[in-house]
Amino acid sequence: MPLVLRVDVDKPYGNSNFFNAVRSKLSENYWYPDWVLFNRNYLSQLARFIQHCNNEKISGHFYFRMCTIPNQHITQLMQEGGHKAGVHLENTRDFSTFKSEYDNVAKHCTIELSSITKHGSGKLKLGKHHYPPYEPDKYRKWADEIGVDFRFGNELCTSSEDFIGNKNFYPKIFWIEPDYRDESFSSLEELIESAKNNLVPVLIHPSNYDSTKNVKEDFMKLIALARKNDIDWVL
Repeated sequence: MPLVLRVDVDKPYGNSNFFNAVRSKLSENYWYPDWVLFNRNYLSQLARFIQHCNNEKISGHFYFRMCTIPNQHITQLMQEGGHKAGVHLENTRDFSTFKSEYDNVAKHCTIELSSITKHGSGKLKLGKHHYPPYEPDKYRKWADEIGVDFRFGNELCTSSEDFIGNKNFYPKIFWIEPDYRDESFSSLEELIESAKNNLVPVLIHPSNYDSTKNVKEDFMKLIALARKNDIDWVL
């Protein structure tokens, strides 16, 4: 059985230093004009991550916020790697705010959007436009109404049994970022064992891959373990 990669594109300029972290936060909360898509530093950390995936022949599902809409360069890299794109929802207060946000991202994208995920897990307000509650039943209904997929939930996996029997929706996910894993199910070796019998979704944020050594190292280790154990990556 395979692994499937989910990528949440949260930061327009990454968080590798104080300046980029502040610029990302300002863009997230207040300012994301059309011309930012042409800024050479915009989504540069994402470009490096996609190129790594392309080199490894790994295709994934990439989820974009209003402040991280893919520019032409990102779209080209996505198409070269056979990746899929979707909307990483923030304002899910009701259907009208959801639809407005989805349409706004779709309007500026030159790549087809096929699915949605939710930004945040319901505990913290993560930005000016973010509605914190995590309500997956609503998102499933809304996704059906507009004809897209809602495949990945935000709950944290706690054992290999969390992946058994899931077909069209995976409520729990394994984080590449070590700090966000559950202590009872945290090793990459355990993850690979689970992937031998079940489809296992894994989550990573390009800004963390770019700025945090152990995140990049664990992603590379997972790729190596998957190759060693003949585990494929699928969409």
